[in-house]
Amino acid sequence: MSAKVAVISFTEKGSIVGKNLSSALIEKGYLCTCFAPEKFAVKFGFKSISGEYIKWVEGIFKSYDLLLFISAIGIAVRGIAPYIKDKFTDPAVVVIDEKENFVIPLLSGHAGRAVEFAKILSKITNAVPVITTATDINNKFAVDVFAVKNDLKIMQRMAAKEISSAILSGEKISFFCDAEFCGGIPQYVQISDKGRIGFVVSVFNKKLYEVNLNLVPVKVHIGIGCKKNTPKESIEKSVSSFLRESGIFEEAVKSAATITIKQDEKGITEFCSEKSWPIRYFTAEKLNKAEGIFSSSEFVKRITGTDSVCERAAVISSGNGKLIVPKKSFNGITLAAACEKWSVDFG
Repeated sequence: MSAKVAVISFTEKGSIVGKNLSSALIEKGYLCTCFAPEKFAVKFGFKSISGEYIKWVEGIFKSYDLLLFISAIGIAVRGIAPYIKDKFTDPAVVVIDEKENFVIPLLSGHAGRAVEFAKILSKITNAVPVITTATDINNKFAVDVFAVKNDLKIMQRMAAKEISSAILSGEKISFFCDAEFCGGIPQYVQISDKGRIGFVVSVFNKKLYEVNLNLVPVKVHIGIGCKKNTPKESIEKSVSSFLRESGIFEEAVKSAATITIKQDEKGITEFCSEKSWPIRYFTAEKLNKAEGIFSSSEFVKRITGTDSVCERAAVISSGNGKLIVPKKSFNGITLAAACEKWSVDFG
């Protein structure tokens, strides 16, 4: 999904810069909205900065992935200061002066990609990127940047910080991954399931190190089968037990899947809606084309037209990936998990 960028200026010169940068960023796939005080907003076709400035910033702060201020640093800092929480949830904030001399990543340099964005802007404008993050200026591997670039969920924030500190002090960091990886292994990173400190890339909750960081790919598809009119609470309890017993991070789940005859099953739809999981429905004919060896039930086949709903649905939803947890039953609810093929890149 394309990043949403708020381009914020306060002067006529800044608004001209904002309009030009917005056009260049849109060409690169960003979704840009320009803001300025009313008189410049009218002149340039921007949205207006309305009401009290700091209160206005609150709405922008929560609504955009990246805030680009064309202003003095102080104006940006005063606006965002009341709303800063942490680098894993705050939007990226970047400041560029209206003469396009310097571009400064101010907030969420790694997790929010502010450093990366500042470098993109420097290429567009020839502005000097002012980078202050320790791993960048020392040209060291940053595990949070690696996570963001590979769409991995960071599970233990303090461990991520400890890994960065260890690398900066010259300590070797261990690395384990359940899938293929490419790109050169960075200096200070070793492939090993042992060590004092390290990071694990897996959909499973594996603790291999004393200081253990789990990075989780969102690649798991849950297949669901159930009796008619199974309540949401039963499905919720069963899925929770299934994930816990299987050792799968809930954060790894990308979708739920079932057979088309369950499209009106409120328990499934309500549960998945609460989890913000898309539901994929497949016909019996489609499910029967799933590749692999599955648990088979003649009773289920007579009722649905396929011998296994949850396993086949999980595999089809994963793009014929690997069945990582076969069917488990929970009081009339059957669940299975498949994982689509994935890899990570150190490049």
